[in-house]
Amino acid sequence: MTQSLHSSVANRILVLVALLALTPVLLLVVELPSRNASLTFLGSPLSITLNADSLLILFLPVLTIAGVDWVLRDHPDVRAGEVPYLFPFWMAPGLTALALALLLTRLTSWPVWIATLLIGVVVLGILIVAEYYTISPNAPAYPIARLTVTGLSYLIAFGLFTLIYSTRERSAITATGTLLVAVALALDLLAPHIIGLRQATLFALIVGWLVGQATWALNYWNVSNWSAGVVLLTVFYVSAGIAQQHFQERLSRGVLIEFAVVACIALVAAWQLSNVR
Repeated sequence: MTQSLHSSVANRILVLVALLALTPVLLLVVELPSRNASLTFLGSPLSITLNADSLLILFLPVLTIAGVDWVLRDHPDVRAGEVPYLFPFWMAPGLTALALALLLTRLTSWPVWIATLLIGVVVLGILIVAEYYTISPNAPAYPIARLTVTGLSYLIAFGLFTLIYSTRERSAITATGTLLVAVALALDLLAPHIIGLRQATLFALIVGWLVGQATWALNYWNVSNWSAGVVLLTVFYVSAGIAQQHFQERLSRGVLIEFAVVACIALVAAWQLSNVR
């Protein structure tokens, strides 16, 4: 970023990143008894195993969200009461932590596990700094911060869409999961503290609905996880991007053509990946 962080903010971010790095290690070292729980979600039976992995999947995003809120409350605009709510800024970091936790629970190779953890906490640190700078749209660092949040949000969307689809659960579960992820990320991308919470929420729900419907349709096709992830990312990218351009008053025929070209290229890539298992 083009501006240096205040020392207190930098210290908070360093403490948070250190906690996020240590949490998976501590949960890995501590031996916890494993228990099974069964429940029904939207008519679908679910079996949940309560162990260190499930605690990591739950605790890491919660810790990240709490830490992000703690960091952002030290922003001058927040202290001055100019930002009425902070929860949209939680979304991308919280979902990044969720994706990291899900990946860590699936890895069996120690070198890969450690590398994934290190890369993940670095990405989280960068994202938290970027979220801090996106609070003030008049700050010199705002453009690059917004670009960073946008790029990482699309990356996390692809990862979570692919992971959710790979479970091969019923559409009531997978479509709901992708819908929630899309709504949360779109709400962050649309910057409701600038355009208004009501409008941002409405468009985020539309984006989520489109992604959920696409997931529902993909469940009837025998496509690979990678192909499904690309298709869902394309739906998310186009719908969220058009909404962003609309609020920035940049929506034009040329912009729509650009989105159409990107969508066509992505769909060709998805078709090429349809047999990659």
